[in-house]
Amino acid sequence: MIEGFWSNSYKIQKLFLSLLLRNLLHIMNYLDQLGVLALGTRLKKVSDMIMNDGIEMYKAAGIKFDPKWFPVFHLLSTHSPLGVMEISEKIGISHPYVIKLVKELQRAGLVTNTTNSNDARKRSIELSTDGRKLLNSITPIWNDIHSTIEDLLRDSNNSLYSNLIALENSFTEESFLNRVFTTRKQRLLEEVEILPYNPSLKEHFKTLNIEWLEKYFTVEPIDVKVLSEPEENIIKPGGAIVFARVEGKIVGTCALKKKEGYGYELTKMAVTESAQGLQIGKKLGLEIISIAKTKKAKLVFLESNRILTPAIALYRNLGFIEGITPWESDYQRSNIYMELKL
Repeated sequence: MIEGFWSNSYKIQKLFLSLLLRNLLHIMNYLDQLGVLALGTRLKKVSDMIMNDGIEMYKAAGIKFDPKWFPVFHLLSTHSPLGVMEISEKIGISHPYVIKLVKELQRAGLVTNTTNSNDARKRSIELSTDGRKLLNSITPIWNDIHSTIEDLLRDSNNSLYSNLIALENSFTEESFLNRVFTTRKQRLLEEVEILPYNPSLKEHFKTLNIEWLEKYFTVEPIDVKVLSEPEENIIKPGGAIVFARVEGKIVGTCALKKKEGYGYELTKMAVTESAQGLQIGKKLGLEIISIAKTKKAKLVFLESNRILTPAIALYRNLGFIEGITPWESDYQRSNIYMELKL
């Protein structure tokens, strides 16, 4: 019966094409409006179509086989026995998912899962006798599916398949998540508005710094002096203060303080906790470095504390390198000195 049903390869190709194309026509126009934003949805939809139509084809042939078993079942038909880890590595799917598929195949009587004779800690998974019998019946169906998909790809000049491989390789090199985060960080960086010092913003300079100082340390005498009179201690001696504004609110600040005979200090960088993670610190730092360059500075330095891990990472990202403090620090909390040569 099975041999007769599949004797005409053209029939199965026609069936597969008609089922696939019929379902493709039902994709909502709304997805067209979404464009590439719906890429994941469309890929899943096409995958579901192929999987669902595959189930119908197996049913028509009188074969009980779930299409999601295919990669493991096919691998075991050519490489056997294998352990779960080996299957996971060869196919590129997660270890837990391999275990799930193997259990399903085992319940269907298509594989055996026994203790490895050479290592009791490992399992040996291979096709069972029934699995080998099924392989003979199902291989012609796979050949027909292969031919049909080749026809579909040929219509697109094989660009679809090659593009999918390129996309998968790109995500292997750098995850989709990381790529989106990079794009998001760049957007947030562009949205932050940097403002020069204005006496009306004086209080923000103080409150933003007091916020983080009281959270991690204590406010020291030098902090009180500089934060209370920023114009006298920073602006007039030749330094600068900038502020970050997001959606009309001042959320960050940073200063460039001149040190006679040495260079300029990047100091009093503060970003309110609710606005952290928006690349504000980076943009403030870049602005301060840019101002230092306009002042013909040869060196910008800073002092900080190692417990401020995100801040230290930011400074390194801006190009600062750890060094030995050339003097006794004015800050009790300081335990790291970094500098940037311009």
